[in-house]
Amino acid sequence: MVMVNIKDHVEHCFSNEDGQIIYDLIAPLILKREQVTVSFLGIPSTTTSFINSAFISLLDYIDYESVKVSLKVVDSNTHINRLIKDRFKSATRH
Repeated sequence: MVMVNIKDHVEHCFSNEDGQIIYDLIAPLILKREQVTVSFLGIPSTTTSFINSAFISLLDYIDYESVKVSLKVVDSNTHINRLIKDRFKSATRH
């Protein structure tokens, strides 16, 4: 399992560029079906742009069930959890 502490790589979780940095770290691992834990420790909030770039873009290459198996989010709050869940729900609607 690989642990990615967001604060080690970006100062804020606001922009597509911030999200792309995290995506570039986790995507190669998740696409190989490795377990990745992403920590939001010290991150009080984020934006849809960040979530889309960091996580939702994974759906371009693998299905949602595979993402759920490989990706674990820790040290997050209700706002962040809800945003991630809502974005995946919206992105996987047919």
